[in-house]
Amino acid sequence: MEEDLQNLPKIRTRFRGTVESISIDPNPEKARILIKDIKLLVSGRKVIYAQDFYYSFRFRKQNLKQGDPVEFDARIRPDKRGVSSGKIRLNYPTKIYKQGPDQAGLFPEVRSNI
Repeated sequence: MEEDLQNLPKIRTRFRGTVESISIDPNPEKARILIKDIKLLVSGRKVIYAQDFYYSFRFRKQNLKQGDPVEFDARIRPDKRGVSSGKIRLNYPTKIYKQGPDQAGLFPEVRSNI
């Protein structure tokens, strides 16, 4: 597993995952969103099974529901707090986009008839 950690990018990278649950609280600091099956967008390599994030304004703005695919940029860091299901965690998600028929992500998929 240590070799896998060394092979991950050291810079902010694009990820894709699926919304598992959203916990809304009157106190915005306690509102959370759980994203599962987080993969690197470029390679499709699974990085983390699931991770908890703050349900920030940028997540709320996307009007996400359970089961929605979502793309975001984040930094990879060692997990010392236990917020992810692995030995790494993703920090500071930005450029959050909901994937779906009515919305495209930052890098829309190119479909070809080959």
